[in-house]
Amino acid sequence: MRLRLEHVAASPRTPLSRFVHRPLDGAAHSATRFDPPFPVAEPGKGYPLWTLEHRGHELYFASPEEMAHAAGVLGARVMKRPRELGLEQSAVNSHWLSRMDKAWLSWKTRQEIVSRLTDELARVGRG
Repeated sequence: MRLRLEHVAASPRTPLSRFVHRPLDGAAHSATRFDPPFPVAEPGKGYPLWTLEHRGHELYFASPEEMAHAAGVLGARVMKRPRELGLEQSAVNSHWLSRMDKAWLSWKTRQEIVSRLTDELARVGRG
C-alpha cells in the first residue's frame, strides 16, 4: 500500500469530493465556492492530489478533508452501508464506498488505510 502526493494543473475533483466539499454557489458541477474550500494551487507546482494505491486499485483525494472523511468511514469497525452514507445527497448507489474494490474492505486492510491517511494528515498539519 502506497500513498503519494503529486500536483496537477487543474483543481481536481474525486469520488469523495461531493461528500466532503459542499457547493456554496450552485450545483456541484458548476460551483466555484465550497465549504470546506478545496486547497489552493502551490506556486510553481499546481494543485495537490493524493493517490492511495493498493492491489492494483487507486483511491484519490483532492484535500486533507477528504482523507479525514475516508479515514472516518473506513475506521469504523462496523462500517455503514454505502446506501446509508449516500442518503443525504440522494446518492444511494453512487457513494464512493460502493465503488471500492472488495480487497480494500477487510478490517486489517482498512486499519492500514486509516493509518496511512492519519500519518499523512499529521504530516500536512491537519491531523
